[in-house]
Amino acid sequence: MFKKISIFLALLLLVIMQVSVLPVFFNFRRIPDLVLIVVIFFAARRGFAAVWGIAVTAGFLLDIFSFFPVGTDIISLTLAAFVVSSLAQRFFLTQSTWKFLILVATIIIGTAVNDLAISLLMKIFLNLNKISSTGFATISTDLGLKVLNNLLVFALLYWPLKKYESLKGAYSYGQHMFVRRPQ
Repeated sequence: MFKKISIFLALLLLVIMQVSVLPVFFNFRRIPDLVLIVVIFFAARRGFAAVWGIAVTAGFLLDIFSFFPVGTDIISLTLAAFVVSSLAQRFFLTQSTWKFLILVATIIIGTAVNDLAISLLMKIFLNLNKISSTGFATISTDLGLKVLNNLLVFALLYWPLKKYESLKGAYSYGQHMFVRRPQ
């Protein structure tokens, strides 16, 4: 239970930082996705089955704090975690240098999938006349800068996340985190 609460509080802290602190320093479309980076890291290292609950919880928190329609970030984070997990299972190698480079590639792919999914979902949830006036496009013109910002933040978060993962018992929270085990 302590692990579940600590993960929830860490996600809540990341969401608050992403929604309230980072917009002071970055443009709206270029804000680094702290939550996405953490979800991608764990999806690539542990697999989708172990991370889908975290992706749904993080997406729900992002939807609440960012005032997007509920479900936008849930679907986009879950989709990004699924795509990254599928690719990472096929490409992870044993050498740690290659693992870092593949994680960088998964951050790039995950950021693109997340950005595209949010843009498409916003077009679905809002009517098309409002979208053209609010600046939501299917493919973001700032996607390259957003990927660069996510990669810089990932480089800062990589070793603390790896350290957290190596803590005793941190690897075992897995897919049963939000699903009750059968008795």
